[in-house]
Amino acid sequence: MKRWIAVAVIVTLAGLVSGYVIDAPLAPSADASWRETARFLDGGAAGLVAILGYKGAVAGPLVLGALLCLPVLALPLRLGRHQNASPLPGPVWRPEPLPEEHRIGGSQTADAPMPRPVVLIRKPRQRTRDWFDDLSWLGGLPRLGDTPWPRGRDGTPLPFAAQIDLADIARTCPEVPLPRTGSLAFFLGSGAVVPVPAGNHDFTSPPEDFEHGFFPFWPVEAFAVDVLEQLPGSEGTGAQAISAWLARRYPPRDGPLAAAEPVERIWWHGVIHLADCYRLALHEASRLTGRRKARTSDARENLELLGADPAATPLLLETAQRALDREDARLREHKAQYDALARVSAAMDHFTEEREPWGVLTRDEFAVLRDVLAHVERDCADLVRAYAPKDLPELATFTLRAMISGPPEALAHVGDAELARINAGYRLAGRHQHGMFGNPDRRAEVLLLQLAQDDMMGWDWDGSRLYRFRISPADLAQGRWDRVSLTFESG
Repeated sequence: MKRWIAVAVIVTLAGLVSGYVIDAPLAPSADASWRETARFLDGGAAGLVAILGYKGAVAGPLVLGALLCLPVLALPLRLGRHQNASPLPGPVWRPEPLPEEHRIGGSQTADAPMPRPVVLIRKPRQRTRDWFDDLSWLGGLPRLGDTPWPRGRDGTPLPFAAQIDLADIARTCPEVPLPRTGSLAFFLGSGAVVPVPAGNHDFTSPPEDFEHGFFPFWPVEAFAVDVLEQLPGSEGTGAQAISAWLARRYPPRDGPLAAAEPVERIWWHGVIHLADCYRLALHEASRLTGRRKARTSDARENLELLGADPAATPLLLETAQRALDREDARLREHKAQYDALARVSAAMDHFTEEREPWGVLTRDEFAVLRDVLAHVERDCADLVRAYAPKDLPELATFTLRAMISGPPEALAHVGDAELARINAGYRLAGRHQHGMFGNPDRRAEVLLLQLAQDDMMGWDWDGSRLYRFRISPADLAQGRWDRVSLTFESG
């Protein structure tokens, strides 16, 4: 751990030096309290530029920092019980306790043995049944009954992740220390677990101020895994037992789902999504415009102040002029991309107006879409890269996932061969699996739910990280769901 702290310090210092060279001179705009210090630092930056040239002065500290990191990283590891880094904690939710009338009953005892790990596997999609009647699922909307939608500390509604039927879990793993009726609804963000009494509840509509998107609806089935049966004579973990159990039953994933290429058909569902993405990218780009203008204005003001400073050297003036030219060029490029994106967004809004999501584009409409994607890649790719599908295969894959998990009219557009392919090879998550219990890190707390990276759910975070909901045995025995904690950590 100390080694990585040393590396972080070296990299940070190198970055600060390079950053100062880029932004120098700062003395003309500095407060009087540190203007002399800024003059000294500006002189040092100018000296580096004089010796190494501007590019060398920027890159030199970074190269030196990298060289200094090498001997630190080469130090031998100290082996021991703490060799593995501890998980990085995520946001933790601990609101006020629920009123007694809103609780589901607790478990039988606080000192019950840890139950077998339970793996949650997405069910195969079938045309002959309505899977929206299933009792345990990921994504979609919750069924909360009369319980209000939970909110975070800032008052905003939390994104829904999963709802698990407790009777189903009790049948799968009778030793679980959970109630035998009702269900638990799990929310991300700052985290929440909502107990829902048994009953026929409709899907709960989100509050009007709900700003998050919805994950695909996908029912799951639970399987209990016997660790000793899967790993006889071993003290392996629940995760290892689950891996061994899965290896005997399911083919390993060969990567994320991808639509077949070349893409020959596109549905309006994907094009409407693309238009929404461009609109979001344009909104975010407008914020960036303000920041670009502010940086250019600051650079111009620094140059003017420096020009009025008799102590300014020609080298400092040259450095300030170069900084202004750089920021001005960035602003002009940003404006050009912004204007191009604004035209594309307006055209796409008109193009998708009053279209049926599950209609197929004609040949001419398909050609228009190709032209739009090429135009975006050429003229405003920097502004949309983080927000929108970049090509036809990515757009077709998005729509395919929506069809597989969507209503019957969407599923009808998936061919039998494609449906069979997805049911056979894409029911598992990625590197880790969704599940319950199993004590993966040998804590005293009970693991209520684990959610893994899963492209079919739109959960595209780092595959080594997991959302984990935990509760202490004592709180579980009392049904204190308000004391559940949520972390986002390495698996």
